[in-house]
Amino acid sequence: MSSNEKFMNFNLELQRRVEEEIIKVQKGKSTKNINQLNSILNELKGSLNKRGLKLAFPRMIIDSWDYNDKLGLDLIQLSEMYMQIE
Repeated sequence: MSSNEKFMNFNLELQRRVEEEIIKVQKGKSTKNINQLNSILNELKGSLNKRGLKLAFPRMIIDSWDYNDKLGLDLIQLSEMYMQIE
């Protein structure tokens, strides 16, 4: 599997997980910021089709999420993959 295919598969998985987290916030089961999650979801969708985007979500996660949040760590990993396939 090429690095681009790995990125695309991981991106789609993380989109699903972010959507699930948005639902948890709406149900009161998560304290994450819904605006941040929506912004992250939009960037994930955009990065599937465009290369060279300046992703804002890694800084948002580093600045405001718990340092050992699994979703946050995976999103940071995805952003690193994205930079490598540009």
